[in-house]
Formats: sequence, C-alpha cells, structure tokens
Amino acid sequence: MKKQKTSGNQKPKVSYRTNEQIRVPEVRVVFPEGGMQVMKTQDARRMAEERGMDLIEVQPNAQPPVCKLENYGKLIYKMAQKDKDLKKKQKQTTLKELRFHPNTDKHDFDFKTAHLEEFLRKGNRVRATIVFLGRSIIYKDKGFELANRLTERLSTVATRDGDPKFEGKKLFVYFEPDKKKIEQFEKWRAKEAAPPLPPLPPQIEDIEDDDDE
Repeated sequence: MKKQKTSGNQKPKVSYRTNEQIRVPEVRVVFPEGGMQVMKTQDARRMAEERGMDLIEVQPNAQPPVCKLENYGKLIYKMAQKDKDLKKKQKQTTLKELRFHPNTDKHDFDFKTAHLEEFLRKGNRVRATIVFLGRSIIYKDKGFELANRLTERLSTVATRDGDPKFEGKKLFVYFEPDKKKIEQFEKWRAKEAAPPLPPLPPQIEDIEDDDDE
C-alpha cells in the first residue's frame, strides 16, 4: 500500500457561480458585517462592485439562492488553507510488514522487531506475519508465543489491533502506533542517544505482500 503524493499548492475544487454567472432574478445576500437581505440580482452585483467585492453564490438550491459579498481570490485562498490544515490532521499511514518463522532465533527476532518499532514510531501500522513452512504448522503454540513476545516488545510504542489470526499457514498480528507512548519513547531514546538501525535487506521489508514463501 503506497502513499499517494499530493501537491501542497493544489487548489480545492470549487463550483461557485460569481457575478455575471448568477442569472436568477433575486438572491439573498449575506453581508460581511453580518445580516442578510433579499435583493434583485442586478442590485446585489452593483453593491458588490461598489465595495470592490464579488457576488458569490454559496447555496444555489436555496429559495432564493444565497450569495456572499466577498473577494473571490481570498475565498479560494481560505479554502486552500482549510484543505491544507485538514490534510495535516488526516495523516496518511502505510501498512508495513515483516515476516517471522515460529523458530526465529533471538538475533533475527531482535533485528526485525527493532525495525517494526521504527515503522511504528514513524506513524505506520505494522503487520507481523509468522510463516509456518512444511510440517511446522503443527507447532501453532510457538507462533502464538512469538506473537505475545512481539506484543510485549512493541508495547512501548504501539497497541495490538485485535488477536493474532491464522489464515492458511500464516499467523497475522497487527499493531497500531500509539502517539502518547511514542512521545515518551522518543524522550527516553533522546536521553539514551541510541544509534540508528542498520537498513533492512530489500527482500525483508514487504508491504501488503501475500505471496507464500
């Protein structure tokens, strides 16, 4: 699952009619200083021109349509700012996946779990996939034990999203980043001055990859 890039300068789509585009006989005008009044459209246009503003239709389906006296350029700018603020609040996340086996050794477990921790600190959801090859499927309990170890290890930055679930010969465990935990973890990490992690080999970092190994 990849992030979709958006341009920071992209203007919001609008469908406002303004000035001469408004062809109904009368409109309800909302004044900048407050209050409103039903007026003939030609009088409303004239008033907007005298004030150096635009007549902007904001509720076309009202009876009569509602218009505002405002500078059209400023209105578009304010809408762009609102859209920008909204995107900041709606931070996009990516699902990251790392694979384990029920007999994953301590070094490999620590290495991969540290990277899951890193993904979560960056605000991504993560999925740990425990793959059972061949007859190892008879040792499901080892898979659940590993899932519990992961849960304990990642508890400093995340919360587990539901219980581990089997699908075929794979056990899936999902984790959601926890903002408060991450903030505390970052403070601790800054004091410890922990070194950066070595990069993952390309074949290990899979994103929404459901191919069997």
